[in-house]
Amino acid sequence: MLHAFRSLVSTELSIVQFPPRADKVVLVARPKATESCCPSCGCRTGRVHSHYMRRVADLPWQGRVVEIRLHARRFRCADPQCGQRIFTERLPETVQPRARRTARLGESHLAIGFAVGGESGSRLSRKLAMPVSGDTLLRMIRAAGFEPPAAPRVVGIDDWAWRKGQRYGTIICDLERNRVLDLLPDRNANTVASWLKRHPGIEVIARDRAGVYADGARRDAPDATQVADRWHLLQNLGEALRLALGRHRKAVSAAGKAMMAEMSGDDDANPEPSVETSPKLDGLRRSRRISAVNSMLKSLICGRPACRHDRSRPGPA
Repeated sequence: MLHAFRSLVSTELSIVQFPPRADKVVLVARPKATESCCPSCGCRTGRVHSHYMRRVADLPWQGRVVEIRLHARRFRCADPQCGQRIFTERLPETVQPRARRTARLGESHLAIGFAVGGESGSRLSRKLAMPVSGDTLLRMIRAAGFEPPAAPRVVGIDDWAWRKGQRYGTIICDLERNRVLDLLPDRNANTVASWLKRHPGIEVIARDRAGVYADGARRDAPDATQVADRWHLLQNLGEALRLALGRHRKAVSAAGKAMMAEMSGDDDANPEPSVETSPKLDGLRRSRRISAVNSMLKSLICGRPACRHDRSRPGPA
């Protein structure tokens, strides 16, 4: 029976008892090792000072809470020069010192906390049979260690709105890793130049066509290649096309009328061979086509934005 539960715990522990419980799964375990290393001097010793019971929560099993009751030990340090005479044994693969949850359960809680936050993560953890408080999740998030990001090589610089139409800052992204690097408080060449000076090694800078970011990039990243990003190229192309068509409104209107007349003639000459075709249905289809053509012509002539991102903010694009 106990052999079936050995895979539920880490290789550092050995299950010695499985007391039946109706509300949760309880595993009584003890460490397999006969010695332990002193956390201060690193000296290995097998001199046991005392025993104590440690209760540790673990990952759920079949939707039930799992608790490990660990027979932990205290050891005497064998080094007479060490200042720490007595220490508790370390189980790095299983549980951290003074922790009430296993390392793998802590990783799951941390992932839930990062994904949905404190109170929401607490409610989700209860549903998953891993109960934890929202405050504990927030405390784990604050204490989590982060690996320093690698030095960026290709960055994108654009503006972002503190308050749309009134106040804007600058966002800098790592385009290779698809992550935000920094948020700058304003749209200023000096601010961008100062950030680039603190991050040497940037090879490519993708930006909009405003002179502010170009000036900042030239100042402190002169060797970087500056390119216009695709979104602003398409936006500028759409604006240029609207301006060009706006100079020839009469020709565009005449072409639209000729197109509508030709479409109407084709509909009359080649009716659709369908048993459900009726004059009312043909008229509805014709009116929809004419309406689509009219809306397209109006958007080209009146200068409506061709892109779904309509930026009404001031400043060059």
